[in-house]
Amino acid sequence: MTTKTILRVNSIPEVALDFMNKTHFEEIGMVETLGETICEHQQNNNKIEQLTDALDHWLEHTRSHFSRENLLMMDIRFPMYSVHSAEHSSILKEMENMVNAWKNNHNIAAVYDYVFTSWPNWFSSHVNSMDMITAQFALMHGYDATSTPD
Repeated sequence: MTTKTILRVNSIPEVALDFMNKTHFEEIGMVETLGETICEHQQNNNKIEQLTDALDHWLEHTRSHFSRENLLMMDIRFPMYSVHSAEHSSILKEMENMVNAWKNNHNIAAVYDYVFTSWPNWFSSHVNSMDMITAQFALMHGYDATSTPD
């Protein structure tokens, strides 16, 4: 396996709401660090605990990320809430399965594929479609671009 770039902060567009951009940028940074840990583990196989902690931290961040967006969508009565939140649920379950599989079998190839291929493809598409539309809808319906859902 070779090292490759996951995503860069400037590779995804900013959406109309500051809290969403902040969360997206944090997540990209977290995944970049995770990718480095994966590559270090591939070289010397001694990063199991560090990788496990990083995966757990990412999973918790993602839960919070999705929870805030779901709350926003409920607050603004976003018409596509069920579609957007269902995608959050699906991806969260996928991540949970990947993290649990890692904890059970330490299959670095599966983690590598998820972090370097599956997740970036999904994340870029999700931000460019669902998040973009949700944020624009919120702004158009009076939501303050600098607010964060409670």
